Amino acid sequence: MAATLSVRLKPEIKRKLSKIAKDSGRSANFLISDAVESYVMDQERIMAEVRQGEAQIESGHYVPQKAMKAWLLSWGTDHELPPPSCACGKEHNDEDLCRCKLSGLRWPDGGLGKFANT
Repeated sequence: MAATLSVRLKPEIKRKLSKIAKDSGRSANFLISDAVESYVMDQERIMAEVRQGEAQIESGHYVPQKAMKAWLLSWGTDHELPPPSCACGKEHNDEDLCRCKLSGLRWPDGGLGKFANT
């Protein structure tokens, strides 16, 4: 069952919302509900990514900032450096990075998501 929520909008935003609703054949309530739903899903994903990054750091799986900066600054030079290594000293495939150590971490969609070096 849907819940009712009151929202205060600036007059300019309300005018633009009304125009979009009219042009799209949707109600303003539908557009607001859709926007809030999208925002909540985005925030859940972002928070899951932050937790994932924190878990990677705690487990020792990250690329040190100094090594990453040196690599990035070498791009386009005659002496480009190889990609930096994980602080743990092992090579990782982005898809498999720390899968065993982070197996308890779940994304809102139920998957593990794509791991990235932080």
